[in-house]
Amino acid sequence: MTSVTLGKEVFTDLDFTDDVSLLAEMLEVLVLALNVTQEEASTFGLQINRSKTKILHVPSSTSSSIIQVADGHVEVVDAFVYLGRLIDSSGSSRGEVLRRIGLARSCMNMLERRIWKSSIRLETKLRLYQTYIVPVLMYGFEKWATTSNCSLASMHLTHGHYARA
Repeated sequence: MTSVTLGKEVFTDLDFTDDVSLLAEMLEVLVLALNVTQEEASTFGLQINRSKTKILHVPSSTSSSIIQVADGHVEVVDAFVYLGRLIDSSGSSRGEVLRRIGLARSCMNMLERRIWKSSIRLETKLRLYQTYIVPVLMYGFEKWATTSNCSLASMHLTHGHYARA
């Protein structure tokens, strides 16, 4: 059985609806777990989507960028998006914070002409900002590592800039 121990807790997998994260301390054990997962899923007529399956090796030290698993290949990556959040091998939140700022900027730009530069009352614009932009900017913030002071400062500056726009 594959598992990862964090403190006194032992985890073998993290499940969320149709998404599964398999955890292992050795790459060989992870490959075995993927093979077993594929076998078990096939008994229910399900299969692993190889294009969406990624291996994140922590610390990032795997020399191969593709691993042979059962009847297919799985890409080894330094980061990937899972359940709307950027997960990377550093464990830092910096990449996710910068990604969130970029997504919020994109949302602001889409609403630029129709909302922000329109004659809509300021009070309505602020409510729209709180409803549409802040959730994009702050999604998952409660899980961000608090050691990322530079990223958090960027987030505060971004929020202040957009709120004044």
